[in-house]
Amino acid sequence: MIYTIKNDKTEVKINSLGAEVRSVLHNGKERAWQNETGEWSGCAILLFPFAGFNRLVYDGVDFGIQKHGFCRNEEFTLVTQAEQGIAFELCANDRTRSVYPYEFAFRVKYELVDDGYEVSYTIKNTSEKAIPLACGGHESFALDNEVENYYVEFEKEEHFDFLIHNSGGMLTGEKVNHGAGKILPLEKDFTDNSATVILGNINSRKATLKDKKTNEKIVEITFDGFSNLLLWHPHGSKMLCIEPWQCLPSYVDEIKEFKERKGVITLGPNKEITFTRAIKY
Repeated sequence: MIYTIKNDKTEVKINSLGAEVRSVLHNGKERAWQNETGEWSGCAILLFPFAGFNRLVYDGVDFGIQKHGFCRNEEFTLVTQAEQGIAFELCANDRTRSVYPYEFAFRVKYELVDDGYEVSYTIKNTSEKAIPLACGGHESFALDNEVENYYVEFEKEEHFDFLIHNSGGMLTGEKVNHGAGKILPLEKDFTDNSATVILGNINSRKATLKDKKTNEKIVEITFDGFSNLLLWHPHGSKMLCIEPWQCLPSYVDEIKEFKERKGVITLGPNKEITFTRAIKY
């Protein structure tokens, strides 16, 4: 079911399937990509309890390789609804336990703010044992022109070392340096063949997508609690995904306990934790 929150500037539509944003009208203009190429079924999927391609080993048991977790295929329960805010929840079930053998309640809240919205994840451990987890965002932003007409501006100086992944999305251990600074131009060859730009362990917690010609802000993302940023552009589309992640994909042939992976958080019994991101146009 599609739910709507709105104010005088912004209207956001969210699907209870995956608790995923499907449309963002800001000042009368659609800002969320509407999948005009058909190459990708999502628009703003939620990444939990892991992000990317991961080999999931829990207590010595290998659960195989999954991509981005299970939220996109799960129907979330409506928890609260108001004109300018809404919250959904997903609790552990037999399907989630088949790839993630833990008890949890994952609540997602969307709330309108000036010139955009905030999305917060609250994860509660509903069991008597600690659980490992990581989450991330995968919002896609509509562009008026081809991706090479834009750049990303970071709030702090960054070393633009792109972590290389193979065709299966797993890290190879290689990296390519594309300089340093606060400005990352989105050259066309960065995203050829739908490759993902992976920036690990960055300093910034805010990034702004801007037009190269006018320096106009397209969208500003803040992501406290997320130390990696990924950029992805499906071939032939006028869109860019800007994705804050806590963990990164597994390395090729890497088999290690998920809880030992960098960026993975261990949440104690009956504890909860919240992460909030803001998206402003």
